[in-house]
Amino acid sequence: MASIKDVASLAGVHRSTVSRIINGEGQFRSDTKRKVEQAMAELNYRPSAIARSLATASSNMTGLLVTYYTGGFFGAMMDQVQAELDLHNKFLITAQGHHSAEGEREAIRRFHALRCEGYVLNSRHLSDNELRELAQEPTPFVLLDRTVEGLESRCITFDHTQAGVMAVNHLLGQGHKKIACISGPLNRTNSRQRFQGYVNALAEAGIAFDPSLCAEGNYGRESGYVAAQQIYQAHPEITALFSCSEEMTGGALQFFHENKVAVPQQVSLISFDSIDLCASFYPTVSAVHFPISDMARLAVEVLISQIKHEEIELNRQFEPQLRIRNGDCCLSLGEG
Repeated sequence: MASIKDVASLAGVHRSTVSRIINGEGQFRSDTKRKVEQAMAELNYRPSAIARSLATASSNMTGLLVTYYTGGFFGAMMDQVQAELDLHNKFLITAQGHHSAEGEREAIRRFHALRCEGYVLNSRHLSDNELRELAQEPTPFVLLDRTVEGLESRCITFDHTQAGVMAVNHLLGQGHKKIACISGPLNRTNSRQRFQGYVNALAEAGIAFDPSLCAEGNYGRESGYVAAQQIYQAHPEITALFSCSEEMTGGALQFFHENKVAVPQQVSLISFDSIDLCASFYPTVSAVHFPISDMARLAVEVLISQIKHEEIELNRQFEPQLRIRNGDCCLSLGEG
């Protein structure tokens, strides 16, 4: 394997000249650069990323903090961040927050130790004050699906409350009145916002909120099964269900299928959906789309502009979109 010394020898220049040309430091005559580049090509020399980071105090790497690696939601996020970074010839380092503030702190410390140029943070547990303190450090970062007062230019956000309203309004428009809800973990801000959208839509329709029609899941498929079981056994008269994640919707569908509850003839479903999983269910399920891939792409775009100290004018707030599919069932206004 060729070394920087071999390149310098073949090009007839000093090793420091090769190093500085590789790292883009200083000004050199065009014929000197050409000789070095030709020598690198002839020897098939590839600069070491580690060596370059030591020389330039930059690793050309970006850190991505996620809650965990499993599930289509986080897979779509990581895939889009990687694809966007590829366009800028940058490397991706990922770390899990392990469902705790300390886990998220440790991930950021790791990014810092690796000299990451910037971070995309899908932080669930760090406080707003900690994030504002982090913003005082020189390394830029972007918050994905999080709003922090004072850091608005760093935040890529989605209107979860309005999405919840939109989902329930769709069911109300079909004539449903007995509408149940499977929420996500209510200790999370976005989960509470989705659930609040359900409550708000019912209130606007003049329907009293009944907590016994609701069950809390953890965004996993099994929790959706258990929640649907809990709700339906207590209230077999429900005609519609709003599920706050596609994984939980899959679990709810499994329960209904196993217990011969016809969907959508007996119970109509509507879901949150970030990766169009609801289009693969049988029957397909209408959903409010949560565009995590588009948000992740924009997060990298905003981060790159921060790294380059450039100002870009972009709308950082994403709005929900309703995707109607075949699994709907309208009631007459006298039913439900």
